[in-house]
Amino acid sequence: MVWTTTVGAVLGPNLVGPGEAVGAAVGMPPLTGAYAFTIVSQLAAITLYLTALRPDPLRLAQQVADARDPGAARIVRADRPAAARYATVAIVGAHGVMVAIMAMTPLHLLHHGATLSVVGVTISLHIAGMFALSPVFGLLSDRWGRVPTIVLGYAILAGCVAVIACAQHEATAVSVALVLLGLGWSAATVAGSALLTEASDEQTRTSRQGRTDFAMSLVGAIGAAGAGVVLTGIGFDGLALATLPVLAAVVALARTGRLSAG
Repeated sequence: MVWTTTVGAVLGPNLVGPGEAVGAAVGMPPLTGAYAFTIVSQLAAITLYLTALRPDPLRLAQQVADARDPGAARIVRADRPAAARYATVAIVGAHGVMVAIMAMTPLHLLHHGATLSVVGVTISLHIAGMFALSPVFGLLSDRWGRVPTIVLGYAILAGCVAVIACAQHEATAVSVALVLLGLGWSAATVAGSALLTEASDEQTRTSRQGRTDFAMSLVGAIGAAGAGVVLTGIGFDGLALATLPVLAAVVALARTGRLSAG
């Protein structure tokens, strides 16, 4: 499911040209024509959800849970709130770190003389890191374990920070760092999502997933906005190093997540 985002990430930039032609034909301002494709795609997705997603997975899960013997239900999927909390913290932490660094990378590169083409390639590589290897991290989390894969993701994020701290003025090094940033986010998010699902019974799973998604969006927005202030004050390397307490805290809590998950 996560990997399919790679398709959109690759095809999306190639729709700018056709989007301009469509936009010009309907009187849209320059550089906004591609949004016409976005609107149509989103409306199509909403229509598909409303008309074809039957039976509703949430309703079906609730019916299955209600039909079970309460004692048997607890045996089949016991609720593990501590593991769910750890999964949420791991997902939100990785997302906050990723957005904060990623959002300031184009500005940093442009300030150090990089061209828009270099910036575009760097962000494209970052997006590829985020989504292209998600099936690999899914397999790792199945075979190696959810929490170890989360820790691996955070180790990769720490590697991103190290590269930026050591070579922030080299465009190639920044590109490598952004790939690591995407890979670390992918590992932590895929494994964390699996842990969150497994740690939640049918009655709590949807609400926990919803709260986690909301927290991801909120922290991402705060991180993107706050990163500009941090960049101005202590630079790009300082911004990267400022994320280390988050990385360390999630890794330190890993034992709690593992024990709670059984």
